[in-house]
Order: sequence, then structure tokens, then C-alpha cells
Amino acid sequence: MIIQRAFFEKFSNKYQLDRTNKIRIRNKKMIDTYLYAVWIGLIGLSSALLEPTPFPAELQECYEYRAYNMTPSFKAAMHIQNICFRNYQYNQFAAGKVWSGPNITQEGVNYIESLFRQILLEAKHVEKYNKHGGRQKRQAFPGRFRREVRSPGAFQPYANCIQRLQSESVEPATAGRNTYQTMAVFHTGETLRYAHGGPAFAPWHRIYLLLLETACRAPIPYWDSGLDHDMTDPTMSILWSNQFFGNGDGEVMNGPFRDMRTILGTPVIRNYGTGDSALFTKEGLRAVLSQRNYADIAEPLFGDAFMNSLEGHHNGPHVWVGGHISALNSAPWDPVFYMHHAYVDAVWERFREQQVTNGINPETDYPRTPPPPEGHAANDRIDFRPYINPITNIFAMRNLVANLVRYEPFPTCENTCNSSPHLSCDRARRICVSRERPVAQGNIVSASSSSSSVAMGASRGSAFRVESRSQARAEARGPLPVGQKFRSSPMQDPRNGADTIGTGPAAAQIRQASVQVRASATSQSQSSTQTRVRRDVFQNTTAHSNHQSVSSLERSFTNTFVLDGVVDLKRWVYVPVRIVYTRSPNVQGVDPTLLGNAELANDVCQTAHSGASKVFVASNGLNYYGNYKEFAIIDERQPVSITTTAVGIKNPEFGEGEVLFTSYDSCGRPCRPLCLTSVNGQQKYKACSGAFKISSAAPTMYRNSYKEAIAANLLEELNMVDSGSDASSPPVTFVCGNSNTWPWSY
Repeated sequence: MIIQRAFFEKFSNKYQLDRTNKIRIRNKKMIDTYLYAVWIGLIGLSSALLEPTPFPAELQECYEYRAYNMTPSFKAAMHIQNICFRNYQYNQFAAGKVWSGPNITQEGVNYIESLFRQILLEAKHVEKYNKHGGRQKRQAFPGRFRREVRSPGAFQPYANCIQRLQSESVEPATAGRNTYQTMAVFHTGETLRYAHGGPAFAPWHRIYLLLLETACRAPIPYWDSGLDHDMTDPTMSILWSNQFFGNGDGEVMNGPFRDMRTILGTPVIRNYGTGDSALFTKEGLRAVLSQRNYADIAEPLFGDAFMNSLEGHHNGPHVWVGGHISALNSAPWDPVFYMHHAYVDAVWERFREQQVTNGINPETDYPRTPPPPEGHAANDRIDFRPYINPITNIFAMRNLVANLVRYEPFPTCENTCNSSPHLSCDRARRICVSRERPVAQGNIVSASSSSSSVAMGASRGSAFRVESRSQARAEARGPLPVGQKFRSSPMQDPRNGADTIGTGPAAAQIRQASVQVRASATSQSQSSTQTRVRRDVFQNTTAHSNHQSVSSLERSFTNTFVLDGVVDLKRWVYVPVRIVYTRSPNVQGVDPTLLGNAELANDVCQTAHSGASKVFVASNGLNYYGNYKEFAIIDERQPVSITTTAVGIKNPEFGEGEVLFTSYDSCGRPCRPLCLTSVNGQQKYKACSGAFKISSAAPTMYRNSYKEAIAANLLEELNMVDSGSDASSPPVTFVCGNSNTWPWSY
């Protein structure tokens, strides 16, 4: 090694002498790169695989623009990193520089893009109509008129549409999905964090409704579930009959949706009247409409403010109906989903009308402070990849979009319940309620019947607490493999029973479908390979939390191992990353470890206090599509804790690439990247951007598995960041500390 260093110093000194003597060198940059590669190869550093690369100019511009004139803070830094990278990635998609999963098939792309074109053209047509006061040659309103599902003629066109979409397909036969299922898949996987949990909830779902409605060529009726909540027994509503939604107990075996199949090949399942949440109540409606600004009804809301959450009250019918619609990944598999969301949109539109009356412009009333969760900022694009359209959250707030739809007034006794034969006015309470469904003699089991008798699609209301064949079959299947359920709503219904079906971890097919619907036709056959997960990682990857709850160490998420549209573990390799963690201060700004463990309770970052905490490290492809997230366990009781983890990146055998590393701890503090360099023959870490070029230059210091990458570094017993040792060192170190400066350096 001494000979190698002497060779390098001699070669380097000669090169500097040549520069001093101004010898013309035509390509200095190439020589610098060569020298660097020679030096790396000689000393055997792992950065032969990862060479620091210039930070993308577009990302740097975004960082500087958003950080300009802003006081550095952990929360702001996290927000800037998340938003800037997401916008950068979208621009890479749109420019065709990075695989974006854009091609279900070219026909599929054309189909969805045609829906967007129809929406925008129709919006301009409606805008022109409104400018003429709606009197242009006595023309009828050219937009969509959504009525309550029980209003005469409102339901059947929608039911016909769902049946038609079930018989069509915009994907190849190998995908195994019809058009309805393809549309439903957009509400699965990673995109859920951009559709829920923040102010993008209402605009995201508004666009989603318009897409399906455009495909239907018929308005989506809205389901005012408050009309059912006010019944003595909501499960006896006429909606849960062959005439409307079909049975609500177990497998859907009657009604227009009886033949539907989910992407798992199973029937649609419900479990109505269960769970801890109520249908949309009059009290909840009043709470939402009592507020003035959109920020007052948009998540995240906490404590008493949750009572005003539009998304919170929206959760209630999801949980109450139960079954597939109760879980985020599978909710659109049940066509009731879209009718429920049409009502949520109607409530939002009434709220917007009140804002206009109060002198507030609903087009611009979008929450900006504090920074909303990732994907929920005003100018973030609504995520309907692979269809890259310039539709942002703030664009979906425009009247141009809102005016596409008009709503029939909510049924009241004053408007004779919209003249619906399926609604009646309760004159004692002056409210409209749903009529009960007729119960056929052959469809129920009377109290005197044998206990072994089981009916198909029988009522399970309080008036007829009987078993049904559909319920028994659904319960026999066990918990639905669809993942996380919706959060409870602010309102509860004591009449509800226990959920006898429940949900379990999401099936691999759901993750694959979420990828495949955005995957190219050429990669679909490869993507169908079942994903093998090396390690259990947190599935609900919402925006980074600023606090670590007591149970956070037990939480997990799942890496998809998708790289440029292909699920293939061979396309991933692992590199070690060192973590240097310093404790967060207490509320007085003092390190609690200086005062003893008794002060841990006052720590700003409330942890489990078990001694173990997490630091997360992510790799995000800059010129390839691939994201990987890992965590390291550190000892949060110590003033300083040092450990090593390994993170997956693109295997250079499948082509060179560029990657950006970021890191944050369980307190929500972004960590500062340090890149390994050489200073006077010694390995030194310097502040850097975390951007690296992935090359196949020798020696190949990466490993083919997480275990191998970690094991290679366990041999190194170094407790300092910088070292003059000849031993191999990780190419990047993250320092998680309390510095009040921005965590990036270019």
C-alpha cells in the first residue's frame, strides 16, 4: 500500500508540475477523472462503485428557491427535500429521461389520455356556456348533473356503465384486468399517500371521479349516507337490495354488481353495520360547513379539530360498509366507492359556495403553512402516473374544474326529498330518511326456522338477525388480504357490531397491480414475478413523521424492488452506509444525557426509551426509476451512536446510473451527507450533496445482499468518521445532529 501511495503522489506531483509549466493538456477533465479512478482502484475504496457526481441543476434550483429567505429548520428541510425530488422525478418522467411505467399498452395510454382531453375540452365548453349566462340558444347545461342515488333515474345509467366497464379492457389479456379494475388500481400502493392524509385529498378525488365519469359517459350519483344513518336500522336501507347496491352482508350475490370480481379473482365483499365508525351524519355535515377556510377541514387535523375534517367524516361510510371498501388499497373495487365520494365532493362544493358568500376565493384558498405532507403542496402534481398531465392540486381547486359538475340539492322535507319514492319525510324530526327494502319470503330465515338453514343474501339488520350464505362464505375466507383500513371517523355508531371479517397484510398481487398498471407492455411479463421481500419495512409510507411513537420500532415498510419497471432482485446491489447519530435536545435545548436518564421524559423527540431508535436511509434514482429505503438501529440513550447499514441501488451490470442518498432520524431530523474523498493520501469525509454516479469501475465493492454488505463492514472496528486506515470505508456517512443549517451541500 505504501508503494501504491508513493506511485500516486509521484504521478500527481508530475501532473501538477505539468500544469505549472502550462503544458497544453487538451482534456484536463478526463485526466482528473482518470487520476481519481486510479487512486480509488489502488487503495480499494468502496467509492470505486459510487463516485460523487454534480448535484442536478434542477434540484439545486428548487432547493435554493424554496429555502430562500427561510430560517433553516428540520421540518422545512424535510419538506424541501421531499417536494423537490418528487417534482424533479416528475419532470424526468415527462421528458422521457426516466422510465415512468407509462405504457399499460399504447392503447391504454391513449385511452386514459383521451379521458383527460375530454375533461379539459368539456371544462372549456362549460366555461363558455357560463360566460353567456347559460342562455346560449336555450342550450341545456353541457356538464354533469349528479343526483342522489335514490332520485328517479339516477342509479341505472351508472350501474349500466359499471357492467360495461367490467366487460371491456384497455390492457392486454395477459394483464388479467378489465377496464374497471384498471381504473380502480390507481387508488392503490404508493399513490395513496398523495391522495389521503392532507389537503390534496379533495382535489385528488375530484379528478379521480371525473376520470371514471368520463369513461362512463354518465353522471355518478351521490350517496347521501346520512339518509340511512337516520333510520332505525341503517342496514335495512333500500340501497342494500337487488334494486340498488345488492346485499351488504358478505359476498355480493345480488344486484347489478353481483358478478364483479376483484383483481384477486374473488367476489366483492361487504360487512355492513360493523366497525367503530358511523355513516356521514348531520352533525358531521354541520361541523364541516361551520368552518371558513379549506385548511380548517383538510387533514392533518388533531384533537377537537378532527371533528371538522372532511376526510375524517368520509372515513365513516368506508368503515361502516366494511369488507373491501373499508381498506385503502381495495376500496374502489366496490362501485359504492364512487357514489360515496360523489357525496363527499358535493359537501366540499357546498363548502366552496359558502366561501364565496363569505368573500373567500376557493380557487386560491389552499393551505401553505405549515408545509403540508409530501405530495400535498399546492403545486404538487396529482399522481396518475403513467399519465403525466399538468394537473396540480391547486389546478383541481379551480372553478374551471368545479363548474363541470352540478349537484341536485340534498334531500330535505322542504323539497319533498327530491321527489324520490325511496325516501320519506320524518315529520317529527323534519328530515328525510331512506325507506326500508322489501324482504322476499324466500330470502330470509324466520326465527322459527331451523338453525341450520342459511339464506343467500339475507338481511342482517336488527329486525332480522339471521345468518346468510353470502356472509358465511365471506367469513370462511378469513381476513381480506388488502392491507390497512381507513382511519376511524370522528363519529361512532353504538348500533354497529364487530367486524367479523377484518383485513390482513396486502397480497402480493395488489403491489404488483399498482406497479403493472404503470408498467410498460414489454416489462409486464417480468413484473408478474412475485416480489420477495428481504426485510419487513413500513407499508404505509406516508410523509415523514416528526415524532417517533412508542411502537415505532415494531412498524415496518416494504420495498417493492421495482427497477425501471421490472421486479428483479438481481437488478439491486447493496452498499454500506455509516450513520453517526447524536441525541436530540430536551425542551430546554440541553442534551438529556448530560443530566441523566431522568430527563429523558422531557426530550423533544419522544421515543420508546428502550435504548433503540431508528435512522432511515433512502436511495432514489436520478436517471433511473428505483427507490429503496432502509433503517439502522442506533442507541438513543448515548450522546453519540455510530452504526452501519446497507442500502440497495441499481446494479451497474444493468447499466450505469446516478443516485441520490437522503437520510432522516425518528425525530424527523434530516441527516447531513458526507462523501468519502482523499486528502493527502488519507480517507476523509467532506460535506456533499449525496448524489453519486454508479459505475462498474473496479474493484466492485458492492455486495449482492444486505447481509453481505453489512458483514463486510463488521470487520472494521473504527469509531471515528475520518480515518487514515487502509481498511475499506463506506462511501457515504450521514451525520444526524442538531445543527440549525440546511443539511445539503453542493
